[in-house]
Amino acid sequence: MNLKFLFSIIIGILIGLGIIGVAIFIKNSYSKYYAVFLNNGSIYFGKLSTFPRLKLDDAIYLVFDQQGQGSLLRFKDSLWQPKGPIYFNKDAILFIAPIDEKSNIVRLIEGQSLSIPQQPQQNQPTQSQQQQNQPQQPQQQQPQ
Repeated sequence: MNLKFLFSIIIGILIGLGIIGVAIFIKNSYSKYYAVFLNNGSIYFGKLSTFPRLKLDDAIYLVFDQQGQGSLLRFKDSLWQPKGPIYFNKDAILFIAPIDEKSNIVRLIEGQSLSIPQQPQQNQPTQSQQQQNQPQQPQQQQPQ
């Protein structure tokens, strides 16, 4: 009787470890970083978890200025200084997409610095070009 009981316990432990191993494998096979696209046009990036509610940790969001230039801002650095994660209403989400672990967005989320070359702005003459394009006025002699 003791041998059967011991054998049952060992089988139970092995099954439990197998289930835990499969759960860990499944969790690690998915990206932990996601883009969340809302139906109002907002886009948030961060570490997504879905249980018990949809929440995004270490969030970064995309904002556009009046000229249509986009920039990324950390959610925690917003004017009202929010604390903690963002909780989403499921009805407000258009879709969710995983982000590659090697992407620049993930590097930003993890606090790494980016070395993205700045592209020169078009139609913006430099100061020396502006000076060259200005007509030179003749110097007037001052009366003596």
